[in-house]
Amino acid sequence: MGFKSMKLEEIFTFENLYRAYIECRKSKQHKGEVIRFETNLSNNISTLLKSIKTKKYKLGKYKEFLIYEPKKRIIEALPFKDRVVIKCFCDVVLKNKIEKKLIYDNAACRKNKGTAK
Repeated sequence: MGFKSMKLEEIFTFENLYRAYIECRKSKQHKGEVIRFETNLSNNISTLLKSIKTKKYKLGKYKEFLIYEPKKRIIEALPFKDRVVIKCFCDVVLKNKIEKKLIYDNAACRKNKGTAK
């Protein structure tokens, strides 16, 4: 396929993690976990970056909870910091690599598709 492999230093930069944080906080900025992350934002992003670069980064534990709308479901969510890291990776690496391979009608989480269209 000819995809250029990217180094961790190219994927996980302070700027990329910050952009991912901005996206992750949308409609979640009132949640305690997000507020705590934001209170010391620069340090938290720097700490994430250091742990990734030194290969000491580990995913946190999933938090499990129930929701009842539109039906009862069990939800499992990663800690906010982990969602930032995953969003960063998806935005920098995955989106560009898979976008061209998706069929036109696949609208999930795609720019100018789905509810955004």
